[in-house]
Order: sequence, then structure tokens, then C-alpha cells
Amino acid sequence: MSRKRYFTLAEANAQVSVLQRVFIGVLQIRSQLKVLYERLDAAGFAPRQDEADTLPDDAPSDILRDRAKFYGLVEALREQVEEIHATGAQIKDIETGLVDWPARNANREILLCWRFGEREIGFWHDADTGFAGRRPVSELDDLTR
Repeated sequence: MSRKRYFTLAEANAQVSVLQRVFIGVLQIRSQLKVLYERLDAAGFAPRQDEADTLPDDAPSDILRDRAKFYGLVEALREQVEEIHATGAQIKDIETGLVDWPARNANREILLCWRFGEREIGFWHDADTGFAGRRPVSELDDLTR
């Protein structure tokens, strides 16, 4: 059983530049996936999540190519998400690049909150309030532990 890791503000901020780079890739991949999905859906060959997601033997070559590219992009996205999780960050919304890190302040658990495009972590919230409850980190006591 592993112990839960808590981050200091400095530790979480040290990951922001990595996450900026990774989320640029994530957003590009998601955009490409959306275009491919819409094209495949319009042709009646949209990928499905069930086991019966097979193509007929006479599927057009452009459909085969697009489906192969789609699944390759899905795998690339999965790898990017794993890279984010490896930092200890928790993805809250992949479309907006919203990420939290567990932290402690005044003997209670909080979440440091960052969104793609922000230069550093400037906000935190309680676990039960989410993004809507974000408050400035300047309100926190001591996040060095």
C-alpha cells in the first residue's frame, strides 16, 4: 500500500513547463481525432468502443487509412495522459487542460489547481468544491511541507 503524495507549491510549479508542453500535444491530438471521427462518422464508419468495432472486408481504402490513423492517435493520446499522471498530477478536464495536485495546508487536504495557459499555479480549492471554488494561493498559510 503506497502512501498518498502531497505536493508543495514549488514542487507542483516545477511541473508546469512540462505540462504546458504535454498539453499542447494533447490538444493537437484531440483536434485531429475530432476531425477524423467526424469524417468517419459521415461515411458511416465511426469507431465504436465495443468489441464489434470491425470493418467490412470491402471497406474503402481511405476509410481503412483514416481508422488506422484514428487508433494511432488514440494510442498517442493515451501515452500523453500517462505522462501527465506520472508527474502525480490529476487531470480534471482534458479539453481545457485542467490539472490538480494534492497538497496540505493547515492540516487539511487541498488541491493546487492549474489550467493550461496559466504561467504558474495561482489557485487552490478544497476537494469538494472543484474549479468553481478556486481561491488564490496567496490565501494559503504554508505549502512548503
